[in-house]
Amino acid sequence: MRIDGTKRLMLISVAIPLFFYGCSSQELKSVKNGSPDLPVTVENIISVRTSGESGGAEILLVPKSAIVRKGELTGILVVGADDRLILRWIRTGRLLKDDLVVLGGLDKGEFVVGTYNPALNEGVTVKKGPRVTEEVQSK
Repeated sequence: MRIDGTKRLMLISVAIPLFFYGCSSQELKSVKNGSPDLPVTVENIISVRTSGESGGAEILLVPKSAIVRKGELTGILVVGADDRLILRWIRTGRLLKDDLVVLGGLDKGEFVVGTYNPALNEGVTVKKGPRVTEEVQSK
């Protein structure tokens, strides 16, 4: 069976985006229509935590509920210095109860969205809810 040029072009135009972006159900969309300037209140912004191992090494932990999966990639929404959300791809290790060990891509003390919400888009400006502000001030 031969495929003519038009059919070949159509197959390629469908196959390339699927190859690069996958068919994931958790897909982040970029912000449109100027909405990133309107801050969104997020109650579940947390700091990347650390835990000591028996060997004395410090490990980074994030809740597994914060993880964004896109195909084989693992990411997390990080609150940048300008209070905008950034999707950061990270490398994770083993599961410890409800937390994942972070092997790379995050630093201690960075702020992340504690529970992934598909309504939160990369580039959106966020403000910490009252509960988050109280927790940060009490430390």
